[in-house]
Amino acid sequence: METTSPFSNITSGFVGMMENNTYDMTGSMMNTTMAQLVTTYKSKESLYLSEDESLNAFIEFRAAWALDTIYAPICSALGILGNTMSFLVLMLSKSTTTYQYMATISCTDTLVLILNIMFLVRKFPGHEIFYDGTCKLILFLFFFAIHFNVIIMVTMTMERYLVIKFPLKASGWFNVRKARIIILIELLIVFLLDMHNFFTRQMVLTEDGTETQCSSEGEMNQYFLSKVYPWIDAVWYCYLPLLCLCILNILIITQIKKSGKMQRRMTQTDRASNVNKADSSARERQITTMLLLVTFCFLLFVSPMAVIIVVEKYMWVRETPHESAVYHLVRTVFNNMMYTNHALNFLLYFMSGKRFRDQFTALFCPCRNKGDSLTPASSQMTITSQAGSTLSVAVVSETVVGGTSRNAVKR
Repeated sequence: METTSPFSNITSGFVGMMENNTYDMTGSMMNTTMAQLVTTYKSKESLYLSEDESLNAFIEFRAAWALDTIYAPICSALGILGNTMSFLVLMLSKSTTTYQYMATISCTDTLVLILNIMFLVRKFPGHEIFYDGTCKLILFLFFFAIHFNVIIMVTMTMERYLVIKFPLKASGWFNVRKARIIILIELLIVFLLDMHNFFTRQMVLTEDGTETQCSSEGEMNQYFLSKVYPWIDAVWYCYLPLLCLCILNILIITQIKKSGKMQRRMTQTDRASNVNKADSSARERQITTMLLLVTFCFLLFVSPMAVIIVVEKYMWVRETPHESAVYHLVRTVFNNMMYTNHALNFLLYFMSGKRFRDQFTALFCPCRNKGDSLTPASSQMTITSQAGSTLSVAVVSETVVGGTSRNAVKR
């Protein structure tokens, strides 16, 4: 039995042809029901929009098809590669709480992009991925990955704000062990949220009884999947994270400005201490910059979908084939923007974090490290007089050349 969702699920764009959100082509193409999205999981060749000659006549539809078949696979493949490298760099580097969260996000991003490629393959006739053993599992993995991804991002942003707001107390509040416990707790929460897929979805016969589809059976399951779960999904993945990240980013930027003013007011009496504080502040700024870029990209690439799911439901009525083709292009662009968000993090880390770049170079480009045979290292030697004053004695510069060293003392 087919189920029709009155609300365009936020992740219907993600799943795309997984749910075969297609237009009902059984009636006249001029009929308004042609534009109604039907949430099914069929494997009929007629459901593949690429084979509909009426829509193929419009350049908008052909552009949408090109995006799905050219851009999306390339974006997903590069994103999987980048996320894998990010995970290795983050896990093999000196562990911090933020790195734990970022590594987890890299894993969920990779899973989302792998599933995206599977859904893209399914757009072509004869490449079905839903069977008795995969129907429930694939849909569970997809919703689990996107829901786990956003809750980790919000948690990471919340922690970063608290670290900036309460720098002296943060070291006692947060550590790697606690971060891992939080990740496990949130994993359990998301698992409970999405485990219904194992009970509400199954392979059922189509109305004509000739084929099977990954759908739901029973009035209660159909009601839940069509009217209840779409709202849960939209709020969890889109609306609530957007609200939280907007507020937290504003608070972080405000607090950074306040902290900058306080630092400028500090005296410069203890230079050694100030140097250490400056180094620590620089590291914190790099991590904060990386985090802000990640969250702002999420806001940029996901916000359009938050708008379109309301517009397409209550305002945008598609009455002609051309309007349907335009809608399909707009929805395809926004869908691919969402997938792009899951593929960009490696570039954001690499561009904004010098520490990440150095660790990436050390891990993947060891030959460049060998080229640095001349490695200068400086140390500041100080003594404290009986009167309590700190005197700089010398700066010792040691240059290592081929295993030998030369010391130069600068007075």
